[in-house]
Amino acid sequence: MEQLTNLVISDRELITITALLAKLMNDTNATSTMLIDKSGQVVAVQGSESRSKATTLGALLAGVFSSSREVAKLLNEKDFRSIFQQGVQENIFTSMVEEQWLLVIIFDKLTHIGLVKVLSKKAADELGRILERVRTDTSRTKSSVINLQFRSSVEDTIDLLFRD
Repeated sequence: MEQLTNLVISDRELITITALLAKLMNDTNATSTMLIDKSGQVVAVQGSESRSKATTLGALLAGVFSSSREVAKLLNEKDFRSIFQQGVQENIFTSMVEEQWLLVIIFDKLTHIGLVKVLSKKAADELGRILERVRTDTSRTKSSVINLQFRSSVEDTIDLLFRD
């Protein structure tokens, strides 16, 4: 299980997310795909990036995305939903999934950005549905844990009050 901030992603959901990233990577001919949260924590990664490199990239790309949102505000935009970074050999396309996660696609100069944009939108929609389901499941689990903790606390207090 992967835990991010207050979210717990089951192994089953993580496998689904990873498969979706792998499909996106293959369909776009990307070198890597990643799903990160807005703080930069890596949820899943597929492709040529090692986990340690992905962790560093995740943190940096989340920072870039956060600063671009501030630029959007200065331009009287609500926000920017995606960022395209173009290099000589490699390009990075980052798009928002829901309001909490970022989908990152790293691809070379042979891949057309239009294809990446179209397929990333489709993948982001599917990831959004998966992550919303995870969020709902996590919320239910938290509620159950709180109820159990409260019940245990009440029972302990009653035992203390009425012990012989």
